Amino acid sequence: MMKKELEKWRQFLTEKERIVQDMYEATFLLALEQSKEIDRTEVMGFIRAIENVTTVYREREVSTSRKTFVGEYTIRFVLPHGADVKYYFDTVLKPSLRRIKGLAIQRDMGYEKIGDE
Repeated sequence: MMKKELEKWRQFLTEKERIVQDMYEATFLLALEQSKEIDRTEVMGFIRAIENVTTVYREREVSTSRKTFVGEYTIRFVLPHGADVKYYFDTVLKPSLRRIKGLAIQRDMGYEKIGDE
């Protein structure tokens, strides 16, 4: 009995971690309207609310005018391990960004998987 328990414990300790999710970063040039009705912070909140998005941050300011702010943004998202990232990117992420009032995708610079050893 004890030998069986020790063997189970040994297997548990030597078992490799199973990968349950994959993390990606997508980079976009996003144009945000600078009007009184639209707040940049709210727009970032709407982006974070998109399914599977974990983090949004601005890399750099590209240009600004009285009407529009353009910046390079990185959006991190996670998917179940082995999920079709292209399908998610094309049918969930980009369409969700286009539906946010006051936001426009000026340039899609693609995505990459991160965190792989």
